[in-house]
Amino acid sequence: MTKRISAMDLRKRLAQVMNEVSLQDDEYVIEKDGKPMAAIVPIWKLKQIEERKEAFWKKVEEFREEGKKVRKKEIESAIAEAVKSAKSK
Repeated sequence: MTKRISAMDLRKRLAQVMNEVSLQDDEYVIEKDGKPMAAIVPIWKLKQIEERKEAFWKKVEEFREEGKKVRKKEIESAIAEAVKSAKSK
């Protein structure tokens, strides 16, 4: 469950918030002047986000490497064909 907490309240209740996050998998959005500034999430969720981000950038790099293998004329031809197809609809 995602909860909202002001930075001032967080200072007062940090130990409680940490327990809720670590034991109950709660999440907190920390607000300053009513605006979201940061979040506190369970460590397993942070690791999951980091793993997904790493996998994403790995795929991006794979696409870049594959793109280097395609000749410029092939790309231009594919783009022209896609534009022609889109305009005919």
